[in-house]
Amino acid sequence: MNTDVNALLGHWPFRKIRKNTLADLRKVHQDNQITGGYVASLNSIFYNDPFEGDEELHELIGGTEYKHVLTVNPTLPGWQRDIEDGIARFGIQGVRIYPTYHDYDLNTAPVAELCEALKKHRLPLFVTKRMEDERLDYLMKPKPLEVASLQTFVSGQPDLDIVILNIRFGEITAMKQEINELPRLFIDTSGLKDKVFVLEELLKVIPAGKIMYGSQHPLYCLKSSHCVVDMVDIPEETKRAIFLGNVKALEK
Repeated sequence: MNTDVNALLGHWPFRKIRKNTLADLRKVHQDNQITGGYVASLNSIFYNDPFEGDEELHELIGGTEYKHVLTVNPTLPGWQRDIEDGIARFGIQGVRIYPTYHDYDLNTAPVAELCEALKKHRLPLFVTKRMEDERLDYLMKPKPLEVASLQTFVSGQPDLDIVILNIRFGEITAMKQEINELPRLFIDTSGLKDKVFVLEELLKVIPAGKIMYGSQHPLYCLKSSHCVVDMVDIPEETKRAIFLGNVKALEK
């Protein structure tokens, strides 16, 4: 009954993505004892109207074991309607934002307005720290999301469920105070690639209850991210919490 909080479907403009269909996602999940997850659209990041990508995503995952995460760019007009339509048409279970690709500061009025809408609808916010190594995005250069900006943002939203996706060990360490003190702030495992025995080291910094399993499939190798949790020498109950138990905090 394990869950992946960071899965994607669609195309990536910087390189050809293989195994990016629903059947591919389902197979790699089943092969690793994952029974569902939160899925967003890769296409929506780059469409001038992100909702069109979410319409495509709904055609793929509607009625399946996967939860639809809506892509929102709060600097575009009509995102409020997109959330309302996403709830009514797709049964969305969260909203994902990409400030590095959509070029805005988290600590601005449009993002604050989005957070208020998510609180109203009791939807979690998935904040994308990065998609992959920024040096690989040769067609465009996403603006880095600075840790200081993230710290200010999450500190101002203590009543919103927030999952920071693809954040690295050093960045987590820099944010350990906020992560430890804000009860509704979580991180996923997809960014844990910059140390040997990284999860064991991370558990010395933040509690297991703050960590959710996320793969960033198909941009990252799911088996590799799965081994980061599955193959380490930590208690089985800790692994179960990361793979399944902690995500229940997002389910309303």
